[in-house]
Amino acid sequence: MRNIWVVRAGGGGVYADRFEEAGIAAIGFSIRKDLSQLKSRDAFLSELAREHPNMKKGRLINGASQLYRFVHEIREGDLILTPVTDTREILFGTCAGPYRYDPRRDGDLPHTRPINWTKRISRDELTGPAKNSAGSTLTLFSMNDHQDEIEAVASGRERPVSLGAEADEGSGFQFYEDVQSKAEEQISDRIAHMDPFDFEELVAALLRSMGYFARRTEKGPDRGVDVVATSDALGLDSPRIKVQVKHRSQRASVGDMRNFIATLRSPDRGLFVSTGGFTREALYEADRTPQGTSVTTLKGDEFIELLMEHYERMEPEARAMIPLKRVFIPID
Repeated sequence: MRNIWVVRAGGGGVYADRFEEAGIAAIGFSIRKDLSQLKSRDAFLSELAREHPNMKKGRLINGASQLYRFVHEIREGDLILTPVTDTREILFGTCAGPYRYDPRRDGDLPHTRPINWTKRISRDELTGPAKNSAGSTLTLFSMNDHQDEIEAVASGRERPVSLGAEADEGSGFQFYEDVQSKAEEQISDRIAHMDPFDFEELVAALLRSMGYFARRTEKGPDRGVDVVATSDALGLDSPRIKVQVKHRSQRASVGDMRNFIATLRSPDRGLFVSTGGFTREALYEADRTPQGTSVTTLKGDEFIELLMEHYERMEPEARAMIPLKRVFIPID
């Protein structure tokens, strides 16, 4: 039976679209050389330590293990999964060949495997344990503990009931990052199932916790503005912040961005919150706002980071929408 691997496409799945377009999965760790000649985990560890002399030992061991797996353990025909945080999706594909080193690739992802990407699914199609496993912060890890469920999803068959617990991947050094990542995934799930108007109020509450005077606009046709925020209670000081809120899994399009920009008048500032993220064209359009105005974009994962940072300063009614509890974890 084939193995199942998760290969993360950078933080938040930022490279996922590039993976899909290029028909690859890629991994980095800032090593700019062909790794196919390294045959043991110790050799990978030595090479990584040479490139990163100040990296802590736990991270070096984890990184070397992931690089070794990517180069030597993934086999042609293995199932590859790549989470896409913005759209709360998971890419499914099949490994189509051996490891390749491509020094021409942009950024720090020169180590590639050819992948036949076949489908995207919503994270909600997975059971809770499988979703939690897929939320690990490790760059590459096995999902074989959920093999029956994942294979059923990949083939479109009815999924078996899975009661298995997640295996412990990686060392204890990874524990904090994994807990944080899984917490963010669960917050994302909660937000995805919120009423859109409640999410607009949550956005306004977050802005108030940051020191702004923010209010939702009235329900109904809003001409692209869902929340208005100012630095004073009466709204007399400039600039005003106009906020567009898109509560959906799809990326905001260039048309969405243009419609929002049309509502801004100098010296207005725009804030576009999209739980599904933005298309490249929409982000490009946001950088081309008319002189005297500007637009800041906020993806779902970025909103969650701000939510956690300012959570304790939010009003009780807002905290009740997303109940969270602070947990202290000893780390190295």
